[in-house]
Amino acid sequence: MDRAGFSRAQRPGDLGLPTVIQRLISRGLVLAWLLGATPWVQAAESVWVSSGMAKARIITPASGIVSGEALDVGVELELPEGWHTYWRNPGDSGEPVSLTWSGQGLKSSSKIRWPIPDRIPYGPLVNLGYKESVLLTQRLAFENLVGVDAIELTVSGRWLVCEAVCIPETKVMTLTLPVVEQAAVNPELKVRFDQLPLPQRAAGISETRWLSQTDLEIRLNFPGIDLSRLDGLYFLPFEEGVLDLTVAPTAVVEADQIVLGVGFEDASRARYDGLLWFQEWVNGERVTAAFMIEVPSPNDNSGGLAFLQAILMALLGGMILNLMPCVFPVLSIKVLGLMAEAGGSQQAQRQQGWWYTFGVIASFVLIALVLMVLRAVGEQIGWGFQLQSPVVVALLAILFLLLGLNLSGFYTIGSGISVNVGPEKGRLGALSSGVLAVVIAAPCTAPFMGAALGYALVQPPLIGLTVFASLGLGMALPMLLLSYSPGLLAVLPRPGAWMNRFKEGAAFLMYATMIWLLWILIQQAGEFGFVLTALSALLVVFAVWLWQAFKPTGLQRVLLLLSVLGAGWAISQIAVLAPTMPRPEQARTGDGGIQSEPYTEALLRAAKAEGPVFVNFTADWCITCKVNEVVAIDTEGTTDLFETLGVRYLKADWTLEDPKITAALARFGRVGVPLYLVYHRGSETPLILPQILTGEMIRQALQTRAPAEINDA
Repeated sequence: MDRAGFSRAQRPGDLGLPTVIQRLISRGLVLAWLLGATPWVQAAESVWVSSGMAKARIITPASGIVSGEALDVGVELELPEGWHTYWRNPGDSGEPVSLTWSGQGLKSSSKIRWPIPDRIPYGPLVNLGYKESVLLTQRLAFENLVGVDAIELTVSGRWLVCEAVCIPETKVMTLTLPVVEQAAVNPELKVRFDQLPLPQRAAGISETRWLSQTDLEIRLNFPGIDLSRLDGLYFLPFEEGVLDLTVAPTAVVEADQIVLGVGFEDASRARYDGLLWFQEWVNGERVTAAFMIEVPSPNDNSGGLAFLQAILMALLGGMILNLMPCVFPVLSIKVLGLMAEAGGSQQAQRQQGWWYTFGVIASFVLIALVLMVLRAVGEQIGWGFQLQSPVVVALLAILFLLLGLNLSGFYTIGSGISVNVGPEKGRLGALSSGVLAVVIAAPCTAPFMGAALGYALVQPPLIGLTVFASLGLGMALPMLLLSYSPGLLAVLPRPGAWMNRFKEGAAFLMYATMIWLLWILIQQAGEFGFVLTALSALLVVFAVWLWQAFKPTGLQRVLLLLSVLGAGWAISQIAVLAPTMPRPEQARTGDGGIQSEPYTEALLRAAKAEGPVFVNFTADWCITCKVNEVVAIDTEGTTDLFETLGVRYLKADWTLEDPKITAALARFGRVGVPLYLVYHRGSETPLILPQILTGEMIRQALQTRAPAEINDA
């Protein structure tokens, strides 16, 4: 992204001239080349007509309308010297230009593409608009025009023109265009349309943060910024009446950032998007430029969720979390505990339910506390951060191996983690089952969870922890209700010898989970990481065998200590190894043949300008992500759809910690994966797809008109 003259670093081919001047030269050369090398095409334009003080006409670079395609058109206004008309936000007085199009087969018209306005002080007021002339362009979409020879386009325009007095003016204009198979383009007008002085987008170089209900901080990344070269720096909101336009923001430079403070007067709006408008002196000339800044409401940091909504969504998301495959192995342990109590007292059953619930809620709150503290000290991490650590993944793999061996009867702790012998062991078993369920289920993001957790992490700690506690209650609720349902418990088989077989069968779920964790580890730390984990697991199992088979004394104690130390050393080497592992940056092809590209902000910006884009925020440890890829993304149907529509497929792999991906998730109020985005060509506002995905959802999103861009809102 060009930085509008803030940066003067010379690039290959740089003439050493100011950026803006080089732009003008390059555009002039392009235009000269086009005019000399391209056969001349007559511009399609209406005659100039007078609306009173202003003159107006319709222009388009195309020689005709192509059936079923879009047409770029513009209304050009010329005003007498000293007169002006108005921008989308007219400022302290005035009225924006209004254009309404009609014509046979016209399906829709885009919002006006507003060029950068002028600040027009008038006494104690500041107006925003255009002096002397302006070209306002739009894109018209047409239906199938088979059998139609020509179309008369009509635009009904209204504008307020002002000098010492203001005059409202209206005019209806028409332009007849032929319907053609292929439209020729007038190169001069094409360049003029393409090079309108539109605001630049600040995505990727700007950050916003509300300091209070009315005070906003904007940070822009501009190495080498020199405030002395700026003559006027203002925030111009898209909506009227939200701030005092006569007051400039405070501006300071911190390292390579310019930090702006903007004070608002009205804190009740849904959004505060606008332009960061400034003028810069370049070789004695004052050049105007602007960046578009997206600003959510201070009361709406996560997409409009209120506290009660977040609580209910977290509760529902926690309940759905029980259906995620990653939770099945741990639920089997809890089911064993309930079966063991099926013939016991209702009090014991309910105690199990409450201890399990306590374990789940406490674990969620503890993880949330750790997450909040780490984010507060600057760590760019999100939900599921624990499985971004190869060491944690290795430890979990060993833990599930030990659980499987316990259920298989290789060793026992009392009578096992899953079956009660006495009240104390029952409570411990239920509590540990709840803790384990959260540890392994935490990386999963069920429907409704994403928005709720995004809300929780930008709220004060007490509110955020309440949302996480609701998530834990939702996850534990089915088991808690089951423990209070004698009728349902009566359906469970009575304890007996068959439970040993059930335990042995449940052990294979633990082994399957271990294999899945080892696969994740290989993605993170490679084959050597796998070998180190296997070595550590061997030493841990050997230590367990020593402890169970003997009463360690003398040499056996030494061997036990060496085994534990050796296992710890092997795990520590994974921590040393993982940061040195190269991250794969090459494009990858899924089973369905879809070519993906590694996600970067720069690549996304370039791809959005060329055509539709599908962005997949995923991780190898996210089972929901992997299931969606198999059933919805890496399929023959989706592959054909992407090829037909020319869709660019970007994959944001969050398997290992990546602050840039974490920041990208945060922009959509999310703290975990999966997240699926569909951008239409030129759109800055994506469609967000559900977390449980189908191929039909992808098809509908790609064939649905994109939301309006901020500039068109």
